[in-house]
This record gives sequence, C-alpha cells and structure tokens, in this order.
Amino acid sequence: MSNNNDKKHQNDRRHVPVVIVGAGPNGLTLANLLGTYGIETLVLEKNLTTVQLPRAVSIDDESMRTMQMIGLDQEVINQCAQDYGSVYLDVNRKPFARIEPNTSEYGFARRNAFIQPNLEATLKEGLKRFSCVETRFGHEVVNFSQDDQGVLLEVEDHDGHRYEIMADHVAASDGGKSYFRTTLNIPLEGLTYEQKWLIIDLKGTGDNFRQTRVYCDPRRPGINLPGPDGTRRFEFMMLPGETEEQVVEEAFVRRLIADHGPDRDAEIVRKQVYHFHAREAVCWRKGRIFLVGDAAHLTPPFAGQGMNSGIRDASNLGWKLAQVVQGKLPAEVLDSYEEERKPHAWQLIKMADILGRFMMPPTLLRARLMQAGMRVLSLYPPARDYVTQMRYKPKPRFMSGWFIPDGLSAKKTRAGRMMAQPALEDPQRRVAKLDDCCAAGFLLVAYGTSAAEAFAPLNDWKHQLPADIQRVCITPRQYNPVPDSDVQVFRDLYGQANEWIFDGFENAVFLVRPDRYVMAVLTAENAARVIPKLQSMFCKTEAGEIGVGVMTQSAA
Repeated sequence: MSNNNDKKHQNDRRHVPVVIVGAGPNGLTLANLLGTYGIETLVLEKNLTTVQLPRAVSIDDESMRTMQMIGLDQEVINQCAQDYGSVYLDVNRKPFARIEPNTSEYGFARRNAFIQPNLEATLKEGLKRFSCVETRFGHEVVNFSQDDQGVLLEVEDHDGHRYEIMADHVAASDGGKSYFRTTLNIPLEGLTYEQKWLIIDLKGTGDNFRQTRVYCDPRRPGINLPGPDGTRRFEFMMLPGETEEQVVEEAFVRRLIADHGPDRDAEIVRKQVYHFHAREAVCWRKGRIFLVGDAAHLTPPFAGQGMNSGIRDASNLGWKLAQVVQGKLPAEVLDSYEEERKPHAWQLIKMADILGRFMMPPTLLRARLMQAGMRVLSLYPPARDYVTQMRYKPKPRFMSGWFIPDGLSAKKTRAGRMMAQPALEDPQRRVAKLDDCCAAGFLLVAYGTSAAEAFAPLNDWKHQLPADIQRVCITPRQYNPVPDSDVQVFRDLYGQANEWIFDGFENAVFLVRPDRYVMAVLTAENAARVIPKLQSMFCKTEAGEIGVGVMTQSAA
C-alpha cells in the first residue's frame, strides 16, 4: 500500500480491516500502533493537511510512553520543553500553591510542553515506516452503514469524486463535533461552561520563566503557559459584557498580554474564542464503530488532559483491534475498550473541572479565603506533597475490564493498573527503560536473584500459560543479571522496580498486556484459580495451544 495522498481509489469497493477517520494526534497515534502490528489500516482525513496552528500544548508521561511504544519517543521529546510545573497566583499575583512533580514512574517527566503541528507532522511521518498503513488527506466520509459483516463507508475526495470502502472496524477520531457520534445519535452528558475564553498563541516570547502561571483572580482568571522554541500561550476568561469581536481586536489582545508579562510586542500566531466543555458520550461503541478522543469526551483545558485522554484511548484500543484482526484474541476483548476507558476519562474531566473552579473563584472574598487556606495546608507536608506531586491526578488504573482483579484495595492493587517503567541494566551493562528492553506484546515479569527463583511460583503451571509470552526477570540491584536461555534477565539499576512494582509482591509474577497494564498477578497460592481464567480469555491455535500473538519485533 502507498502513503501517496494524491492517488485515486474510486475503481473498486475495497476491504480494509481497520479504517481510522480523523488524522489528529489520536488518530495518527492509533495508526502508528496498528502499523507496528502489521495491520492493514486506512486513515481518512477531510482536511488537506494536519493542523497548522497550535491547539493542545501539554503531553504527559503516560502519552509519552505511548510514543515510546510506537518508536517515536525520542523524536517527540526532542520537540518538548520537558518537566515544567505550575505556580498558582493569588489576587495580588503572589504564589500560594505550586505543582512541581519530580517523579518519572512511567519513564518520562509528568508534564511536557509541545507544539501540536510539530507532533502531528512527526506522527504522520512515522507512518511512512509501515507499508500496511495508508493515509488519504482531503477525503471525507459522507455516509456509512453497518451490519454484522462490517462498516460500509461512502467517501468523497477533495475533487468531489465518491467511492466506497468496506471496513471490519472503524475508529472515529473525528473531533468534538464528530460526524459519527451525531449520526449514530449518541448524546453527550455533562456541561458546557457559561464563560467563554480567549486563547492567544505567541511566538518569540521575551519571558524566560518556564513554569505555567495560573492567575486565580475573579477580576480576570487566566493561564500563562510557556512552550518550546520561544512559544507561549495565554488563556483569559471573558468577562460579562465583553463580545467575541471585541476581545480578538489586536489592541485589546496586546493590552492583556502587556498586563501579564513582557510580551506585548511578540508575534501573535493565533487568537480565538472558545467555549470549554466537560462532557462525555454516553456510549463509546456502536457495533463495529468506536469513538476515540474528542469524539468520545471533551475535557476542559485546566489540567492539560484533553489530548492525553485521547492518546490513552488509542493505546487501549490499538492492541485490542490488532489482536482481534489477527485472530489471536476473541472479539469480546473489544467490549473492554469502553469499560476501561470511559470511567477513567470521566475522572480526568472531573479533576479538570475542580482545577477550573479553583482558578475561577466567583468573588474576591472567596478567592482570598481559598488562597489563605491553601497556604495553611502547605505547612503540612502530606497535604503539600499531594498538590505539588500531582497525587490528585487519577492513577492509570481500571475499575473493571479485561484483567483479573487481585482482590486488593484500589490503593494497593496492581491488577488493572499501568506497570511502572524502571531503568534496567542488561548482562552487557547496557541501560534502558523497561519497555525498550522488551519486545512489544504480552510479558511475564518477575523479581528475584535469578530467573529460576523469580519464576518458581509458576513451576507447576509453566506449560499451562501461552508459550509465546516473553519472560522477563528483574534482579535486585545487588545482584548481577545472569543470562538465561528462556528468560530475559535485567538488573534493577536504581531499585525502582522494587519500589514501584514489587514492594509487597516479591513472590508474584505479573502478566502484563501490550499497553503495559497488569492483566493478572500470579502467585503459587492463586495459580490454580487464576490460570484457568486466563486460558478462557485467550484464543486457541489450530494445534489447540493457548496463544496471545506476542509481537516478535519492537515497536521501534
């Protein structure tokens, strides 16, 4: 297949296993994921190019891990201003709270500023690595129907010619005004903020402060966000009586900028008025059509999680579609997409809403009381760290889904939770992150002084698990990793694996999914109960063996 967007495809109705509608960051990420699995995929985008103006500006550690899965993490991180925080300013513009997380549990800094046109260009360029993925810009879906056999799409190209595509599955990543969501009559629940906001993007900032300033002032709530390469974004709430036409006038915009820093004369790249939403589709799937990103959920920008939630959607759905298309997992696994992602996306919407209310106090009295309360709380280290280290952010953990619960509390459980990504050292003393040490696909990860000790809990069951799952042993940092013929062995270089993963689970073996969420925690005591459940969740090969189709090549 070709990535040539100018090619005409009107001759015959073509069958494609997966069609992605929408080539924003979420759709392009999903296409790259499917490309790593060798899945024939077609990307349709009604616009002629990827976005050319800034939109999303923050990419978090979980999304960067997805970039790592598709082999583009270095390209993306090189575009970012890494590891920035936020300073919350009171009505006198004095700091009263800070968010400065310093952990990298998932392998990357918690917050990184980027420029969306650059990210999309990188993701689009990344697709050239995969002959199985084709992109068609200037091609719009104008009609569709579906039955038990697939989804029939009617597509119109930029010259007005129409043709048909038959897809096994469609990922609708077509934005907040999703054609698929509205045509399928899937309503949104939640709220739209009464206040409108003015967004201003600048180039050539003269302000070298690299933290976000949050102005918690009811007289004009606002945000001042630094970006890479001399870029900066301002977001200001419009006040009663102001009109959209008034606030985008250059003189008005430059007065606002001058009141918030030295950038009055900087180049204005974009100025636009937005309504913010805190809404979610009541269902994310109808038949063979899946909603992804803004088509499924609309997140207010106060936590920088809108695009990141969409990247999580792509990471969750991508490997499941690939395994089903290849016949390596039952189609029922696709039911878990909405089950896993919908509650977590809503948690992040609620978190963003709370942060928004925090920065938009309705009166000066309320603002001063709240800000004084935060200063008092900061004197108590646990409360201070809860804020500064972003511990209020919902963990990457599922309430239910395609995993086997371990019966522990939400705080202690490992099942259904993203596995941390420690730094490891191989027998040749090469250092890399966990995901870079392992092939993409399912993993069995254990901890011990040797491979034999680490996997001892499964000695009586090793032939009952899929033979094609990669085995990984992590030794304590005090023990050298000794090579093993059946197991990859690495040393816990900084003790992170012990701290982040195995503390309290030293005698457990973790079954980890391709999206690096823990599917099951296996021990000698629970193996007789858990392993039969796992067998029922996988497909059998023609030889009658259990298999999960682990990839033998890295996503890179």
